Amino acid sequence: IDGKRYSFPELNVQISEGIASLGGAVLPKLNWSSPKDATWVNNGTMKCETPGDVYVLLKSSDFVSHDIQHTFDGATGNDAEADKADGDDTGTPFQFELALRKWSNLHASQEFRCFVSDHELVAISQRNHTQHYPHLSRESMTIRSRIVDFFVDSIQRRFASGSIAKYVFDCYVDKNGRVWLLDFNPWSVRTDSLQFDWDNLQKMAADVATSGEGEEGEVEDEGKTDDAVSCENVRPCVKVVETELEVHHDPIASFRAPIDTVDLMSDADGANSFQNFMAMCERPSEM
Repeated sequence: IDGKRYSFPELNVQISEGIASLGGAVLPKLNWSSPKDATWVNNGTMKCETPGDVYVLLKSSDFVSHDIQHTFDGATGNDAEADKADGDDTGTPFQFELALRKWSNLHASQEFRCFVSDHELVAISQRNHTQHYPHLSRESMTIRSRIVDFFVDSIQRRFASGSIAKYVFDCYVDKNGRVWLLDFNPWSVRTDSLQFDWDNLQKMAADVATSGEGEEGEVEDEGKTDDAVSCENVRPCVKVVETELEVHHDPIASFRAPIDTVDLMSDADGANSFQNFMAMCERPSEM
């Protein structure tokens, strides 16, 4: 807008070195969100091989923009207040970080989102709930067991040195049954609850708080939620897409093209129609 051109030579070097150290390709993200809504500008993928690829994805992403402008919207409790207060020596509240993750071709059916309350794993959801994967129905309890073991061994009371009791994490179960940590997310409505809804997750959290740890994996009868009942009263509750009828709408679908293109397509016959726009592109002097 102001005609200025910006360059970040030091950041370029850091990103280039990071990409090289991670095998030549990375997936970028800020503290919470990745620019998965902007893949339309990068050949349909978040795979980045140059600093330019990273910049294009970040500046084109509404998710990243929301993280920057509305960092703590929907966050509650002492954890949110502590995060707001964190900063550098100059008193700047909270520091954003650019993370580069080594690029891997992961099978979407093996990604899972896990919800933790009071340091207890209360729910596990299929990550990509826009598809039905038949094998998940057969293997859900085996997957549940592996994720629980991974949580107890590697995450429980270790994440943030145990100072954060409620959070969400994403993980991946490979073909050999090994579980890999992908990411952490805040326990907040801004985090997609996927197969669950946040009202039921909050009820599950209340069940944990009132019952204590109790017997491992058991949910007490009193105050049971519908989701808990559907999981045969075991905690954590596991939900996967059981049939094609349960497939959810893809929330990223509305981000697969620039909003200007959508507006043009919606005005089929008017002055702002796509056809008129293309005709003007052929006559740039009239624009």
